[in-house]
Amino acid sequence: MRKVTAEDLYQFKFVAAPQWSEDGKKAVFTLYAADEKSNGYKADAWLFEGGKLRRLTSTGDVRGAQWLDNDTLFFSGLREAEDKEAAKKGCLTVFYQLSLKGGEAQELVRIPLKASGLKALSCGKYAFLAAQDNNKDRDPGWEVFDEIPFWKNGEGYTSDTRKRLWVMDGGKLTAVTGEYEQVGAWAADGERLIFATKDYKDVMGMTSGVYTYVNGMRKTIIPDGLWNVHGLFFMDGKAMAVMSDMKDYGASQVPYFYCIEGAKPVQISTMEETPVTTVAGDSSFGGGAKMAVDDGWLYYTAVEDSWSVLRRLKDGRLETLLHAPVSIDAIAVKNGQVLVSSVTQQKLPELYCVENGEMKQLSFFNEEMTERAVQLPHPITAVSDGWKINGYVIYPAEYEEGKTYPAILDIHGGPHGAYGAQYFHEMQVWASAGYFVFFCNIRGGDGRGNEFADLRGQYGKIDYDDIMAFTEEVLRQFPQIDKERLGVTGGSYGGYMTNWIIGHTDLFHAAAAQRSISNWISKFLCTDNGYLYNQELLQGNPWDDTEKLWWHSPLKYAANAKTPTLFIQSDQDYRCWMAECIQMFSTLKLHGVDARICLFHGENHNLSREGKPKNRVRRINEITAWMDKYLK
Repeated sequence: MRKVTAEDLYQFKFVAAPQWSEDGKKAVFTLYAADEKSNGYKADAWLFEGGKLRRLTSTGDVRGAQWLDNDTLFFSGLREAEDKEAAKKGCLTVFYQLSLKGGEAQELVRIPLKASGLKALSCGKYAFLAAQDNNKDRDPGWEVFDEIPFWKNGEGYTSDTRKRLWVMDGGKLTAVTGEYEQVGAWAADGERLIFATKDYKDVMGMTSGVYTYVNGMRKTIIPDGLWNVHGLFFMDGKAMAVMSDMKDYGASQVPYFYCIEGAKPVQISTMEETPVTTVAGDSSFGGGAKMAVDDGWLYYTAVEDSWSVLRRLKDGRLETLLHAPVSIDAIAVKNGQVLVSSVTQQKLPELYCVENGEMKQLSFFNEEMTERAVQLPHPITAVSDGWKINGYVIYPAEYEEGKTYPAILDIHGGPHGAYGAQYFHEMQVWASAGYFVFFCNIRGGDGRGNEFADLRGQYGKIDYDDIMAFTEEVLRQFPQIDKERLGVTGGSYGGYMTNWIIGHTDLFHAAAAQRSISNWISKFLCTDNGYLYNQELLQGNPWDDTEKLWWHSPLKYAANAKTPTLFIQSDQDYRCWMAECIQMFSTLKLHGVDARICLFHGENHNLSREGKPKNRVRRINEITAWMDKYLK
C-alpha cells in the first residue's frame, strides 16, 4: 500500500454541516475540498435523498447551505466582480436561493454589511451577525487601541469593533444590540431571537447576559456578570442554554444544559461532561451543529475519555446513541433520523446515519485513502499519581519484528481537549515515515469530569508527571522504540508542554513546539484571551505573583535545554502570539542549541486545521524533516 504523505491533503474531501429539511425527507450538506491551485478550499452543496447523493452546485463557493423551505436552499456567495470588490471592503454580503425543482440560483437578499450566520425568520425577515467598527480614527496607516482585547485570533485588529445582531425586514436594517455589545451565542425560533452579549468598554469580561427579542421588544433573561454562556437554543418553544456559573472549577468548569425560560435557570442535565464538543483532530473542515432538538429530545455530542459520544436527553432521561472511537463533527436529527459527519479510525469525514448504536456509511468521497498505509492506534494505559492515563501507540508503516524505530510523542492542545483513535493526518504521515507515534490524555483534559480537568495553578507539575509516566510505560511495553531517538511535539498547550519538557529532561532528542507558550507574563498581557483566562488558570497575575507565573514559564528553564527545537508559528496567531516562540528560540540560540523558526504569513492559531493547504503541507513536512535530521 502507498504510504501517507503530507501532500495527500490536496486529495481530501470534507463532509460538513448536514441539515435535514423540515419534512425530514432529504438532507443537505456541504462538501469541502482542499485545492492546491488556488491554495484554498472549494465548497459545494450536496443532497441526500432516498438513500442517494446528488451534487447541487459546482461553483466551489457555496458555504453554509441552509433550508429556506422543503424545496429551497439558501447560501452566501459572490457571483459578480463588483460584488467581490465590495465584499473585500467589508460592506456587502449576498445570499442566493436555489430551488431543488430546477433552475439557476437566484439572489435572495443583499446586505450592505459583512454578515454571517443568516437565519430566515417568519414573515420574510432575516437575522444575522455583522461587525461594526466604532473606531472613527482608523486609518490604513495606523491602528489605535484603547481596550482589551485589541486583537482576536481569526479576526485581526478588533479594538472598538463589536459583532452586533441585526434584523432585516425588506430593505430595512434594525440593530438588535447596542454599539458596544459583543454578541456570542444566539438562536432564532420564528420571529423570536435569543442572544448572549457582553456590553463593555476598556476591558471585555468572561460572563454574558442573555436576552430575547421579539416584535421589536428586547427583554433581559439573565443579567450579565453571573454566567459563562457557551451556547443558546430553543426547545419546544422554551429558551435553553449551555452555560456554567464557574463557581467550583472556574472557566474550565463543565457547562450544563439549563432551561432559562422562567424566573431563574433550571438545570436539566447532570452528566459531568462538556457537551457539544468533539475529539481533537486535524482532518475535519467546515463544522456544523453539535446539538439538535427533535420530538422533545435534546441530542448532543460529547467526549468520553478518548471517544466521541452521541447522547439524547428528555425529562431527565439520558440515552447514549453512539459511543465509538471516532470524532463526531456535526449532527442532524429529524423524526428520529440521525445523520452525522464523522472521522473514523481509518477514514476522513464522511456522512453516516446512526441506528441501533452503529454508524452506517452513506458517502464515499475519500475511498482512495483506503489504499494508503493507515495504521490503527493501539490503546495503552499508564498510571500517574493514582490516575489512569489513557492513550495510544501507532506502529510505523512497514514495521518489521526485530528492528528498532524512532518515535514521536504528540501532545494535544487546550489543555481542555482530548485525543482519540480516529484518523489524524500528521500522525499517519509520521508513521508512514517510519516512526512510532504515541499520544495520551493527561490531567487538564476533557472527557473525564471536572476533577480530572482541573489544572489550575499546577501547569508543568501534574501534567508533566502524567506525560512522563505515559512515556515510560510506552518505552516499557514497546522495546522496539529506540530510547535514543525520541521526538516530542505539540500545539498550543501542547506547544507549552513541549517547551517545558525540553527544559526539564534530555530524554527527547528533537522537538517541535507549535503555536507555543513560553512566558506566562507576556502571554498574559499580549494575547487575545490571556488576561481573561491566565490569571485563573495560573492562579496569579504578573504584578502580584510574578515569581509564580515565572516558575510556571518554560522560558525560566530554557537555558537548561539541549534538545534541538523547531518552532512552528503563524504571524496572525493572537492566541499564542509569536513573541512566545521568539523568546524561546532566542534563548536556545544564545545557549548553543540548534533551533529554527518556520513563520507562516497570514495564518492564525488554527493553521494545522484550517490554514491554507500549501501551508498545512509545509508545516507537516517541516516537522518531519526536523525529526528526520536528529532521529534518523
